[in-house]
Amino acid sequence: MMFNTPEFACLLLLSMILFYIFPKWRLLLLTIANVLFYAIVGIGYLFLFGAVSSIAFLCAKRLQGSKKSLFLWLGIIVSVGNLVFFKYMDFLFRAIERFFSISLVTHDAKWLHLVLPLGISFYTFELIAYLVDVYKQKIKPETSILRFWMFIMFFAHMIAGPIMRGKEFLPQIQGLSSIRFQMSNMRMGVFLLSLGLIKKVFISDNLAPYCDDFFAHPEWLDGAEGWTASILYAFQIYFDFSGYSDMAVGIGCLFGLKLAANFSTPYLSTNPTEFWTRWHITLSSWIKDYVYITLGGSRSGKFRQYANLFIAMTISGFWHGNQWTFVAWGMYQGGLLVGHKLWMFLFGKAGLQGLYRHWWYKLVSIVSFFGLTCIGWVLFRAESLHAALSLIKRMLKFPEAFNFPQWVQPFWLIIAGLILLHILEYLLIKNINRVSTEWHRLLPAPLRAQSTPYSWLFLFCYIKASKIRLSTFSFRSAHVKPFPK
Repeated sequence: MMFNTPEFACLLLLSMILFYIFPKWRLLLLTIANVLFYAIVGIGYLFLFGAVSSIAFLCAKRLQGSKKSLFLWLGIIVSVGNLVFFKYMDFLFRAIERFFSISLVTHDAKWLHLVLPLGISFYTFELIAYLVDVYKQKIKPETSILRFWMFIMFFAHMIAGPIMRGKEFLPQIQGLSSIRFQMSNMRMGVFLLSLGLIKKVFISDNLAPYCDDFFAHPEWLDGAEGWTASILYAFQIYFDFSGYSDMAVGIGCLFGLKLAANFSTPYLSTNPTEFWTRWHITLSSWIKDYVYITLGGSRSGKFRQYANLFIAMTISGFWHGNQWTFVAWGMYQGGLLVGHKLWMFLFGKAGLQGLYRHWWYKLVSIVSFFGLTCIGWVLFRAESLHAALSLIKRMLKFPEAFNFPQWVQPFWLIIAGLILLHILEYLLIKNINRVSTEWHRLLPAPLRAQSTPYSWLFLFCYIKASKIRLSTFSFRSAHVKPFPK
């Protein structure tokens, strides 16, 4: 069940009404809502989730005894094994077969191509983090299976995160009955839900057909067209991911729950280190805490630190998908992080740290790093590593790569608008308190009082319009490259 469907709108509205009418029954009511949300994908996957999460729950309760290491690894193996079976089994079999030149299985076997259970990548990371945190005594094991299930499968963050930690979310769940209805939470929740819906449906979903057309045959693209495709995809994936995250945080606000922010205008980053504090924040912090630091972090010298960074980001790439393109993207991101560390070291040796304070240096850094980021998105989006590398080679060929044909120029008007939206989003987030104050100062109270029902009306209209595409108009047909047939 997607957030931009009438079914979800009904589930959300009914859950909210019952949540505030029956405060003593909130945990049970939200558990039922979570089960209904998940069951639509498939009853079998719901039972699978229940089994895997219950094993992790029981293992966590045994992490204080003499055999705590055994139960830690049992919980992790079950959680990771579930993810590997559904997401990576076909990839692993093909890799082994190629490496050893043998045939292991018939690749049309149905068990190799099962539909991924909803949220499996996210709830696996949450289970691992919970087990490790209990093992290290950062949190106490949860005693209620219902509260534990609420922590893992709250429908707001099941689809695309954020990845929640036990110390952040379990105390809120334990205090569900004490949550009071607050209009400020309603306004913020509706605002974030509306913002996320706009990002997802009106921007990302409308960019998707163009990105699909561009990347359907990357061999037909020259360098300039490759840059156009990669930048469009950069914004398409950003507005998709951040849209879902905004909706998740907004839904949490509607129930008086605080979910972690996951994106903070990442394309205004000046370097890869800053980027990963602003892009998929909960994932990057998870990789840092449970992979990078576990490997040794920066405790064993510079070379080991760089190796750990590279390995951690490679694992992050593999987590995103079961193709070599994702592995290559992770390696590329790891290379950027290591390169930035070396760049900072050389800058320090040369005594050039003062450049960081100049606006022009920051602007050059933002533009340059955004270009590097878009090169990485080619690896992420292309269907094969060969196609990605060939296109990147053409994108780096000077000056042909910057000779933009007339047919792509309208897309650059769209790109200019997307960049402007990104900057406006940054300014809004940066000045949110001031904007809120001015909103209350300039807008009469009766009109402000109507903002919430009008927002719900907007959401309804938006859901009805969710199937609209820009291709409804004449733009797409008038400005499409005559690709070879």
